[in-house]
Amino acid sequence: MLFRRISVAFLCAAAFCFAAPNDSAAKTQAKATAQVPQVSQEEMMIFKALLQSPLFKDNFVQSCTVQSMEWLGVNQADKTCKCAYDRLVKDGKFINQIMSSISGDNIDFEKWGFDFVEPCIPQNYPAETDNAFVKECLKAGDVDKATCECMLKSIKKDYTVRDLMKTAFEDQKKLEVDLMLKAAQCLSK
Repeated sequence: MLFRRISVAFLCAAAFCFAAPNDSAAKTQAKATAQVPQVSQEEMMIFKALLQSPLFKDNFVQSCTVQSMEWLGVNQADKTCKCAYDRLVKDGKFINQIMSSISGDNIDFEKWGFDFVEPCIPQNYPAETDNAFVKECLKAGDVDKATCECMLKSIKKDYTVRDLMKTAFEDQKKLEVDLMLKAAQCLSK
């Protein structure tokens, strides 16, 4: 149970508020059979105009930055969120993905995919990641700071930031198992 709480806490945090776990065969099947609605040129232009409004941009970047600054630091969070916004409004492919992810008032972020955020993810782990991980790890279970730091060191050894994010997007179960193994190894030292 302890390992599971640690892995779930880190998994959520590792995604830096972007990753959408995809761990269900039913979801995969539903995605495969779901029809992507066709978006007319006129609808695309209207939607793009709304996305490009200063109010939407400010809201998106501010909200994203607040959610990710603990893990990325203020400057990197702002840079990452601005990049995500720019990709959002400049690429028709992503606008189509967004349009197909809207159902009533809900948005299914799983349909956006890793490609949407991949170029925006920092190359290296920001310094804030270390503190945030240890803090979340300590909150998640009955482990000491040394165990949490050991897990972080092992994660950073085995995953680049982008690899970690990609795994969080595409194979949550694999990442969860790997984190549990790392926790067990660190506890046994």
